[in-house]
Amino acid sequence: MWNEQPAPAIDAEALELLVEMIGPDEPAAVLDLLDTYIADSTVQVADLQRAFATGDVKNTHRLAHSMKSSSATFGALELSKYCETLEQSAKANCSGGNCAEELQRVVEEHARVIESLTGLRSRFVE
Repeated sequence: MWNEQPAPAIDAEALELLVEMIGPDEPAAVLDLLDTYIADSTVQVADLQRAFATGDVKNTHRLAHSMKSSSATFGALELSKYCETLEQSAKANCSGGNCAEELQRVVEEHARVIESLTGLRSRFVE
C-alpha cells in the first residue's frame, strides 16, 4: 500500500517569504505577526464553528474566506485549501452536505498549524 505522509502544516518557503518581506533583521515584528495570527485564527475557528452550528452559512462563508487568505500568508497551505473548500460549500449554502466534514478538517488542520507555528516561534525570540 502507498503510505503518503501528510503535507507539513507550515510550508517553509512560504513562511520564509513572509520573513523576507518583513525583514530578517526584524524578529520582533515577525514574532508579533505570528502571535497575532495564532490568536486571531483561534478566535476565527471558534467563530466558524459557532456560525456553522447556528446555520449561519453567510458568516461561515465569510470566515472561511478570511482564514483562507491569512493562512496562506503564513504558509499554512493545507489549511488554506481546506478553508477554500469550506468557503465554496458555504457559498452554495452547504447544499452538498459536506460542510460539517469540511469544517472538521479545518479545525483539525488548524490545530496542526498552531502546534507548528508555536514551535517555530523560538526562532524569532531574541
